[in-house]
Amino acid sequence: MTAAVIAGAVGIAFLAAGTQSLTGFGFALVMVPLLSLFWDVKLAVVTSTLLSSVSLVPLVVEVRRWLGLSKAFPLAMGGLVGVPLGLAIFTRIDADLLKVCVASLVIVASLLLYFAPQFSVGGPPLVGSVIAGTLSGMLRASTSMGGPPLVLYMLGREREVEAFRSTVLAVFLFNSVLTVTGLVIADQIGGDVLTATGLALPAVAAGLVAGAWLRSRVQQELFRTLVLAVLVSTSIGVIISTSGGLV
Repeated sequence: MTAAVIAGAVGIAFLAAGTQSLTGFGFALVMVPLLSLFWDVKLAVVTSTLLSSVSLVPLVVEVRRWLGLSKAFPLAMGGLVGVPLGLAIFTRIDADLLKVCVASLVIVASLLLYFAPQFSVGGPPLVGSVIAGTLSGMLRASTSMGGPPLVLYMLGREREVEAFRSTVLAVFLFNSVLTVTGLVIADQIGGDVLTATGLALPAVAAGLVAGAWLRSRVQQELFRTLVLAVLVSTSIGVIISTSGGLV
């Protein structure tokens, strides 16, 4: 592992943690495409998964009083199906191609939500929750980017910022525990990943503090716009960073 990779991992981890603390999601959406610019994409995915899992713990503790188990439970149950599927994808399918497909769908869905704020996922809430949870778990395990399906689903149904954040963060943590367990079993966590993770942990802590400071100064309507802007901009970054490898 080079000094450039280490420095990049530390700096990007700070930005990723700040984004997640501010919006309730976005760690991997920031970290994976940027870190994969100068490091192996699968190592970036695993490192992002470990760091974001650690960052989720204090965030979930912070928002626990707003958590509605009736909302989080079916989403988490979907993750029980999605995470094993995602792990199978991660070990067998080219990650760059998968990231480009996901990013393209995220951009379309985000623009739809921006121009039609009252849009919501159709069908019975239980069915929609399980589907969103399954997709989120699958993408979490395969690319570390499990946010888009869950965030887009919750944006269409939940208008309160703290209720939104508590549900999203709790489901992310549940899927993260499943994913890390699967990565350990599949022997996907090597020495370079552990080194990058350990060195970047202080930056993650600093990013969480910075994001919390900004969050207290952001209004709900601006919050919603910011969430969608993060989805679009980072998805464009994913496409740009991976398009060269697909040519």
